[in-house]
Amino acid sequence: MPTLAKILDLRQLLAERLPQVRSGFAPAASLATLPTGVPVLDTQLGGGIPVGETTELVGAGLGSGTAQVVHRLLRQTALNGQFLALVDGVDSFDADAAEPSSLARLLWVRCQKASEAIQATDLLLRDRNFPLVVLDLKLNPATQLQRISGSVWHRFNRLLEQHRTTLLVVTDRPLVGGTGVRVQVSAQLDVEALAHPPVELLGRLQFTVLRALATGGEAQGILTG
Repeated sequence: MPTLAKILDLRQLLAERLPQVRSGFAPAASLATLPTGVPVLDTQLGGGIPVGETTELVGAGLGSGTAQVVHRLLRQTALNGQFLALVDGVDSFDADAAEPSSLARLLWVRCQKASEAIQATDLLLRDRNFPLVVLDLKLNPATQLQRISGSVWHRFNRLLEQHRTTLLVVTDRPLVGGTGVRVQVSAQLDVEALAHPPVELLGRLQFTVLRALATGGEAQGILTG
């Protein structure tokens, strides 16, 4: 069968000349990520939070570990020589717990209501000067969060796509519609535990990927620091 032979010869030629091609499809481009500085979380996410996407970090109640992740992310961003913008929904960020070198790389937007935080985030995502924006809505009352329109997240995603900015939203429960990645963090960090070194606290955190870009599916497993 001459036709079949020609097809086989063509496949062999392509395999030799273009080894990166498989079954007519070019390899998928690797996803750019920003390391969080929390090794177990970066491993779970394949390197860090995805660039140009919205990632939601969910931590129920006080002492869940979200603050530790944000502080570690700030430190990692500063080590990379970049800047981080933190939109603080209820002015709850503990600046005293951050290193001076990290604070020098931080824009801290202190808000009192969720509506103010949303407006500030919108402006920052349009600014293009901050590769990473953190929107902390964890301690905002549910009555404020319920007033956030679903169109807000769609608009934010469009801005992220256009400007290649990365957004991390910290919440008490799943809130963000259309988020690319959703991770739940849990721990039991009481006042006594907070006196321990940050590295030790990170080791107590457990992460569960509830949604991932690769699959869009449910939980991918639990990892402990």
